[in-house]
Amino acid sequence: MVQNINMGKKKILLLSDDLRMTSGIATMSKEIVLGTVDKFDWVQLGAGVNHPESGKIIDLNDDVRKRTGVNDANVKIYPNNGYGDIFLLRKLIKDEKPDAILHFTDPHYWEWLYDSEHEIRQLVPILYYHIWDNLPDPSYNRNYYESCDWLGCISKLTYGIVSRVGGLTTKPSFKPLEKWQVSYVPHGINENVFKPLDSISDEVKNIVNGTKEYDFILFYNSRNIRRKQPSDVIYSFRLFCDKLTKEQSSRCLLLMKTNQVDNNGTDLGAVVAVSYTHLTLPTNREV
Repeated sequence: MVQNINMGKKKILLLSDDLRMTSGIATMSKEIVLGTVDKFDWVQLGAGVNHPESGKIIDLNDDVRKRTGVNDANVKIYPNNGYGDIFLLRKLIKDEKPDAILHFTDPHYWEWLYDSEHEIRQLVPILYYHIWDNLPDPSYNRNYYESCDWLGCISKLTYGIVSRVGGLTTKPSFKPLEKWQVSYVPHGINENVFKPLDSISDEVKNIVNGTKEYDFILFYNSRNIRRKQPSDVIYSFRLFCDKLTKEQSSRCLLLMKTNQVDNNGTDLGAVVAVSYTHLTLPTNREV
């Protein structure tokens, strides 16, 4: 039974990276919230590593109303250092009385949430916006899927995975998901925000180009972790340049905004040293 019955807009408690941050999860969380504030009120448990505002309550109503033009928009963030725990969630459910929980990120970071689903779902349903982008099917995720009332799948690959894993009947204890519990809900980007620029300022050109002019610039903006394949990007760019003349390749630039070295990724300096023996990297540890 849902704890809160609201005759107006429903309130959703979002569990994800703080939507003011720049991770992919945070960016899409912001787009989801801003795109639906006319239909829902939002409260977020905003996760972050060493979050500088942990313990505070951030009211974004004025800013969101100005951005969206929705005069009754309601958005509040509870910043947290890390991914929270059942004690914090109990307090949020008691204080905010959400109509639903929407979880959006890797379930393995939120195991406490699914370990407590038997308690949580007595009060509020758990909705999960999910992406899993590689095969074979992760059968070890089955318990997470069964712990949700509904799963939205970002890609068709994810939809197939969740449908198959969530439908397993290989053990007597398995309770397969109903078809209505799994939906294909692809996300996109706000084309009014993420769009080609009509022109680039001289200041930006100087930052990117320095004193040199380029005919082709490839920009990589992501973390240096293995699944983002930054070393593959560097090597692929090298193969691309090898197909050009020396003059043409000298006017091509691979610009990477990432950590040069990351414990979860690759030493990109070593990759460049192997791929481009005539080049050196900046010494500020950022490529």
